[in-house]
Amino acid sequence: MQCPKTTANHIDDIGHVSIDTLHDEVLLEIFAFCLCGHGSEDIWQTLVHVCRRWRAIVLASPRSLNLRIVCTSETPVEWALDVWPPFPLVIRLWDLCDEMDDNLLAAFDHSDRICEIYVDDVSDGGTAELALVMEDPFPELTVLDIRSYECPGPALLPDFLLGGSAPRLRSLHLEGIAFPALPKLLLSATGLVCLHLVNIPLNGYISPEAMADCLSRLTRLNQLQIEFRAAQRCPDQTRRPLARTVLSVLTSFAFKGRREYLDHLLAHIHIPRPKHVKIKFFNSVIFDVSQISQLTGLTETFEAFDRAYMLFNSDFVHLTLFSSRGATRGMSLKLFIKYRDSVWRLKSLAWSRRPFLPLSANSDSFDVEGSKVRYGSIWAEYTMTIRWWTLLRFFTTVENLYLSEGVGRCVTFALGTLAAGGVVAELLPALQNVFIERLQLLESGSSQGAIRTFATARELSGRPVTFRRWVKKVRQ
Repeated sequence: MQCPKTTANHIDDIGHVSIDTLHDEVLLEIFAFCLCGHGSEDIWQTLVHVCRRWRAIVLASPRSLNLRIVCTSETPVEWALDVWPPFPLVIRLWDLCDEMDDNLLAAFDHSDRICEIYVDDVSDGGTAELALVMEDPFPELTVLDIRSYECPGPALLPDFLLGGSAPRLRSLHLEGIAFPALPKLLLSATGLVCLHLVNIPLNGYISPEAMADCLSRLTRLNQLQIEFRAAQRCPDQTRRPLARTVLSVLTSFAFKGRREYLDHLLAHIHIPRPKHVKIKFFNSVIFDVSQISQLTGLTETFEAFDRAYMLFNSDFVHLTLFSSRGATRGMSLKLFIKYRDSVWRLKSLAWSRRPFLPLSANSDSFDVEGSKVRYGSIWAEYTMTIRWWTLLRFFTTVENLYLSEGVGRCVTFALGTLAAGGVVAELLPALQNVFIERLQLLESGSSQGAIRTFATARELSGRPVTFRRWVKKVRQ
């Protein structure tokens, strides 16, 4: 550490101060800062080899520094267990295909000290081996993260995993893993904060009623992610009534699957203060989800959104609503819907009988983009003007409309056609500006007449609209 030493006669004199002059408390704060990053659990082993004083400070503060011993296939586990004090153990495994080596088996022998387990890319055979070393209780386990990328055969976890109990579990991430006994395990994990169930295979299906029953006990849950591997149907079964559970501290919710599953799940849970919501459906209609509005239980929540973004890609539609003002600032709602054909996708969106968004969606900015595919004038005519009109009518308060080049051809064609037919006053009544990517190409092409027709009609109606070039900026 260097600092300037100034005197009345030697202002430019620079001196050096040894780091040894710092108090132990200051060094402890510096060490804690070094250890707070991701993947830095074993940096403390470097610090203790600097000098005796540093070693004494580090080893005397195992709790404040959260000291862990990381065990991997490359770590000399038995040596580390003999040399270091009995600190908690963190196990990290990669590409577990079959039997585990003796090195890691030595770590699993200390199940009472293991606090975190990460297993990435485990095969079905590796899962069986993992289950054998995890059949006993792990009383100190707080994080369990197991991922399998094997396809089509999913990995299966047995009922006796962790002895069926995980009282201190705080974070659970299962990806590509079938674990039918999950509801039983969650009965004991009442302190769970993060629950991520990703790429759930068919044999790992848990009914929405059973899932809602599990969630009713997780009063500290802050993040919930439920994503299925494919569009599997909910098996027919006798449905039993459940009281609606209030997840008062849940702020992040993500779902991927069939609409029917989400409908049943949301009928039993209520999230009063969501911050980030992300929903992706398989071959369903975004605006035809009657239960999504019950996600928050308050229609006022939707009025907080003041920015909308829609992306048309080759096989999905992506709609995002943002809030940038007031108490709900930072709130986002993301909806994905997957389709095989872009024309039929737009048709389904426009023909929904029960729109998800209220007709007075409080958005003053609406971005509509297309993928890299160039949508030409033929595609614009084929998508039919009425479909764009039915879709755009949801956003009656939009003041600024942003269109990418491809979608701009389609929307301007629709706007011009509707204006020529006399539909002007009720079409985006608050609209003031239309920003289009590469506007100069549209003004010199087949869209020129449509733009002029719509602009003239709005001018005559007393609600002028200005067309401007959209210069895209990097999204935050």
